[in-house]
Amino acid sequence: MTRRAMIIGLLGVVFVSAVCYFFDEVIRQGLFISSLMPVAVYGSLVLFAIVVQPLLCRLGSRVRFSGSELSVIVCFVLLACGIPGLGLIQYLPPAVMLPHHDVRQRPGWANENVVEIAPPQMLADVKGNESRALDGYVTGLAVGDRHISPFAVPWSAWTRTLAFWLPLLLSATVAMLALAAVFHTQWSRHEQLPYPITTFTLAILPDASGRPAFLRQRLFWIGCLFVFLIHLNNYLIRWLPDVLIQIRTGFDCSALLPLVPVLAEGAGSILFHPEIWWPVLGLAYFLRTDVTFTLTVTPFLYCAIFGIFAMYGVPFRCGRMLGPSLEQSIYAGGYFAILVMLLYTGRHYYQSVLRRSLGLTSGDAVEAHAVWGMRVFLLCTALFVAQLVLVGLDWQLAIVYTLLVYMVHIVISRMNAETGGFIIGTYVYPCVMIWAFCGTAALGPRTLLTMFLVSTVLVSGPGWAPMPFFSQALKLGDTCGLNLARLAKWGVAIVLLATLVAVPCTLYWQYDRGAPREGWPRATAWYSFENMVEVKQKLRAHDRLETADAGRGWDRVASLSPDRPQVLAFFIAMGIALALAFARLRFAWWPLHPMAFVFLGGYPSFYTWFTFLLAWLLKVGVTTYGGARLYERLKPLMIGIIAGSVLGNLLPMVVGSAYYFIAGRPP
Repeated sequence: MTRRAMIIGLLGVVFVSAVCYFFDEVIRQGLFISSLMPVAVYGSLVLFAIVVQPLLCRLGSRVRFSGSELSVIVCFVLLACGIPGLGLIQYLPPAVMLPHHDVRQRPGWANENVVEIAPPQMLADVKGNESRALDGYVTGLAVGDRHISPFAVPWSAWTRTLAFWLPLLLSATVAMLALAAVFHTQWSRHEQLPYPITTFTLAILPDASGRPAFLRQRLFWIGCLFVFLIHLNNYLIRWLPDVLIQIRTGFDCSALLPLVPVLAEGAGSILFHPEIWWPVLGLAYFLRTDVTFTLTVTPFLYCAIFGIFAMYGVPFRCGRMLGPSLEQSIYAGGYFAILVMLLYTGRHYYQSVLRRSLGLTSGDAVEAHAVWGMRVFLLCTALFVAQLVLVGLDWQLAIVYTLLVYMVHIVISRMNAETGGFIIGTYVYPCVMIWAFCGTAALGPRTLLTMFLVSTVLVSGPGWAPMPFFSQALKLGDTCGLNLARLAKWGVAIVLLATLVAVPCTLYWQYDRGAPREGWPRATAWYSFENMVEVKQKLRAHDRLETADAGRGWDRVASLSPDRPQVLAFFIAMGIALALAFARLRFAWWPLHPMAFVFLGGYPSFYTWFTFLLAWLLKVGVTTYGGARLYERLKPLMIGIIAGSVLGNLLPMVVGSAYYFIAGRPP
């Protein structure tokens, strides 16, 4: 790690953390951290490699950046990407402030006093200056186009709640970073997972000549320019609608929907509007054919099952993401099975890491970063559980809840490393699963609400979660020869820095422009308390409202009342996922991959199935008729397709930002 690379990397961390909300909600030209493959990062990397690096090469070898230096910069920025956006911080302010506003507009909330159930430190304190702290947050304090001063933000309303939330979030996030360090060697070296996004990143980094090798190949430029020009044309139509014609990458096949009514009943109408997602096509080229085949057929199988049950009056979905549903139980069962299998396949290595971290001997060689990771993970997990206990959870529930939170992030990270999937549409809320297995009477309103609020912040954005970014950064650093133990330790500092920058910057822009009125962070802010109305009414109807919160610890066992359909759905999904995993281990020809359960009914699988189908057909055709030689020759084309796509998606951000700073308003 050179000093120049580290300084630029840290400046990049500060920049990403400071401007993320500004780009997302003020300029509004696309999400700054758009997905697990953020356009702002990878588009900027491609732009630098194509435009800036060749100019630096002309100035001499001392000025240009080496591949190792760029890898350090990219690693630092990736370590921060899961913090300021929809992966974490953007859920926090609405979740702890807007309930004070919503209770004034929802009579049911006021009648049930649902806001009073929450532990005081979990919500913002608006009693001192409600007009400025609450109303100013909702509507914004700025007058016209003039921005407010940072000192105009009522920081005192946030002191108490941030003193609770920041240590809690930092404990969980650093634990995930440590977990990524523990899993890295097993996934990267022992199991040889493909890490498609990292493969693309490595192709863009310069070699010994100072330039990426792919830039010297014609197929790269063909793929890059072809896709970029499509994006450019379709973007210019916004400015010149009477001059240009849109190049469509999607197809309307809805006329075929009546032929398969079971798919229509199973919410599968989107399947008949296939689209070509260029980065998915490029990344899928580097995957095993069983993975691409699975991701092609998964949405059809799921919608067919969904439709059959719907015809018999058994709905899979409910109206709220934080509400219990068969669909979420199916997701959770699949996630749990994937976690079991990845722990099973790496059990010997993980046991050795655990023994070494506790000071015991082990027969297997264990890397320093894995030992460090396990120790930090155990420490941060203990801190996280302790904080949950202090806020009112029983230690038994706190441990189970914590393990389920880790399960979600581990499975998403595994999916990203194994399939390159960068958009996630399935949601698993630990609080909902505990609710389904224990029942309302065994938990009580206060315990449920505590878990709901923590879940709102920690697991509402799996498609932008921190841990997959940590895994990408460690893989990139390892491949480029960086010291992983040192990189992971820098990761702790970066997580802290990104959090301390992102929180005040997000609060400033929300008080300046007003809180988000729509979108996922706004929606999740009321789910927890809407559930409380239902919970209290059900408990009152069964005459158990007064005693629901009285149980503690093991006393809750006597009041257990599991939701049988949800529990059954969980175990059926778990059994199917385990059967798929064992069949894949046992039979080389087995075509289905258990990672299907991370996609299932999520909207990305509905939109990307056609692209995975094209990738599957392409790879089967190339390997069958052209062999390994043709497969290698086409790699630059696929890298170019990905590069052209991220450049094309970066274009609206660049133009929109320039327009905003010149005209004073977004285009």
